[in-house]
Amino acid sequence: MGTPRKPLYQRLPEIYHIRDEEQRPPGQLKAYVDILDGLQAHIRDNIETLYHEFFIETCSDWVIQYLADLVGTSHLAGDAWTLRADVARTVHHRRRKGTLGAIESLTHVLTGWAVHTVELMERVAWSQHLNHQRPDEGGTPPIPLQIKKNRHICGAVRGGTVTLRDPALLSFLGGPFDPFAHVVDVKPINGGSVRYNLPNLGVFLWRLRDYTVPVTKPVLVNKIQDLTPVTSPVAPYALRFEIHPLGEPMVLFNTHRPQSDEDPPSLTHQDAVPGPMPRARLSDNTPAGDPEEYLAIKLYSTVVPEAPGDKKVGLTLHMPASPFSTVAKWRFRGANLCAWERGLNSPLLEHEIVVDPDHGRLLIGVGGADKTVEAEPLAEGLFVSATYGFSGSGVGSTGAHPVARDDSPLGTLKVDYNTGPDGFPAPGGTGLQEALANTHSLTAPCVIEIQDSRTYDLDMGAVSGIVDEGGLKVLLLGDSLHIRARSGQRPIIRLKRPLAFRPHDVTGSNSPVVLGDLQVELEGLYITWDKTSSDFGPETALIERAALNRLVINGCTLDPGSHETLGRARQPARYAMRLTNDGGFSDAAEVAAFSPPKIEIVRSICGPLAIDDGYPLHLTDSIVDAASGLGASSPALAVHAATGDPEIQWGPLLTVSGMTCFGRMRVETATGAGGIWLHRLEVHDNQQGCIKFSYFSGAGDRLPQHQACVFGTEVELGFVSDIFGQPGYAQLLLQSDRKILEEGPNRDVMGAFGYLLDTHKWKNVNIRYREFMPVGIRPVLIPVT
Repeated sequence: MGTPRKPLYQRLPEIYHIRDEEQRPPGQLKAYVDILDGLQAHIRDNIETLYHEFFIETCSDWVIQYLADLVGTSHLAGDAWTLRADVARTVHHRRRKGTLGAIESLTHVLTGWAVHTVELMERVAWSQHLNHQRPDEGGTPPIPLQIKKNRHICGAVRGGTVTLRDPALLSFLGGPFDPFAHVVDVKPINGGSVRYNLPNLGVFLWRLRDYTVPVTKPVLVNKIQDLTPVTSPVAPYALRFEIHPLGEPMVLFNTHRPQSDEDPPSLTHQDAVPGPMPRARLSDNTPAGDPEEYLAIKLYSTVVPEAPGDKKVGLTLHMPASPFSTVAKWRFRGANLCAWERGLNSPLLEHEIVVDPDHGRLLIGVGGADKTVEAEPLAEGLFVSATYGFSGSGVGSTGAHPVARDDSPLGTLKVDYNTGPDGFPAPGGTGLQEALANTHSLTAPCVIEIQDSRTYDLDMGAVSGIVDEGGLKVLLLGDSLHIRARSGQRPIIRLKRPLAFRPHDVTGSNSPVVLGDLQVELEGLYITWDKTSSDFGPETALIERAALNRLVINGCTLDPGSHETLGRARQPARYAMRLTNDGGFSDAAEVAAFSPPKIEIVRSICGPLAIDDGYPLHLTDSIVDAASGLGASSPALAVHAATGDPEIQWGPLLTVSGMTCFGRMRVETATGAGGIWLHRLEVHDNQQGCIKFSYFSGAGDRLPQHQACVFGTEVELGFVSDIFGQPGYAQLLLQSDRKILEEGPNRDVMGAFGYLLDTHKWKNVNIRYREFMPVGIRPVLIPVT
């Protein structure tokens, strides 16, 4: 973990570099100096490494257990980051042993989740002695106390009855910040339920991670709604927005904003946790409402607003400074906007913002003498930075998310929604099409990095150098291509036509060398299709051709299309790939020269895969969704052959390393570990390969050799949600069988999220609780998300 060392050759004056390149062959001095420098570099790196091994923050992973011995803490297993943090804070936790702060800090260190601890005995209802009233501070009657504290008669009174006057306060009922009294619950602790009892300590955990997509464009629904004539203060104009850039329903989350600098540190605050926004808390006309902790308005005067900072709230609305800099105050309201066409029961007021956090909708009332004053500038200039929840941790997540990524290499073509790869204006996202132009002339690998999170409409027919072959617009490649998202961004690519790739020359003298190294990698991208395009039929895939040596889908979402509408209707799945053994070539010589490439899908979400049996398919920590959940009576095929009848032919050569499949599979061969096949898996050649530590449906499976696997006929399996787009998508229920949760690879969960090591986190905190929990106290772990 040492700092990068500058090689000796780079320290030489530039004149020697120039002369060295003029030699034939070039680089002779560099090769000679590198030999001399190699031994010195090795000694230097070894000495620096030895120094870093003294410190828990910088030591190698294998050293952690030895430093743990020095401070006398027991060994744990799991993610290296949590183990490192556990050892680093051992002394701190021991000094505060037995306190709520120590339990919170310990749990957060070992899991990385937001956590809030509550002594549940403090929430048990009890009858007060009339001579010794103790509503909160002792002696003061409860109603005057609440008027003084909340400036209102509403409020929770310790040991009192529930007030029904404030819905914002009622939104805390049954949760981690519940202020009301409850009767004693003596039932056994199971399933993460709250049990109000004297010895119980409630440990509330937010297992989903909050992801904020910076500066996206919401979808204006229909047009500006003209409400005139109206009388003040009712708004004369209303604008309706879907916050999701594709207009799909989404659950809005708040961001986690721990106050680590406080004394004692506050890891959680009732309005700063990574969970769904409570609708009632978004209203500013109630005593317990606090919309400023969830919503923020930022004015901008530049072409594109800046992304919110580290202390951002869940939803930031970026409005143009002109004309809204003169607005003194905005009103906020939380409401259900499913039927917003009918209007609101309380009329929409001028400069009022109504948010539906359960469905991701936004209704804004504006004023002005006509639409041009405020309504049209807002319709054109509104941007949002919205937060959603999904399974993830510091080691990453599955699908396209705005996470940290490595820096792009030198020579990368960088584009954003208003600028092309040459740095000149390219409005409307056309910079991506410019960067893909004439890829047939590439002589070196090309990297294209998208700098923002906007939605790019990509028409392969409009890219220069495209050829029409087999009814597809095909991108010719002279060398490898890598399209990636910038660190912290999640761009959306909306296809007008399917993606298709092939080499520029297949039968030329140099083609074996080019084809042997030719690969396409897509990283961090959310790829969907234009639902109005005639080029996308019901069976058309997002990627229709990949005549390469290797296709890598890394941390992407190939939109499976299987989300639910507001009417609870499940949408049909969209194919992610359709790849045939002939590579799409029609010329016999090209077909003979082509060998099906390796398809790697790593930590990605995709729809069904129609791939022939010549392709090796590697699925790693990924989800394949054919819109067939647990209750599907006739599950659809998720992986099958692209040619012929999919119920008769056999699909690709499958290798799995952590995977969840919502649908059936028919493949030629299968091997790997950590898979969850919710429905039937059929393997043609079941005499080779072995599948380990996996779950099978047990209903008509045709399997190869398998070891330490479980079947749906013997164990119970459940998901928080099996519907794409919902926060708990593909997350296993804690009520699932112990074998599924603990006997996957690395003794953790099976499925796509095994690499998060969630089971290790549960076990580690329970081990530590035995040391740090006061005698007689029982921890009750309660997942909030």
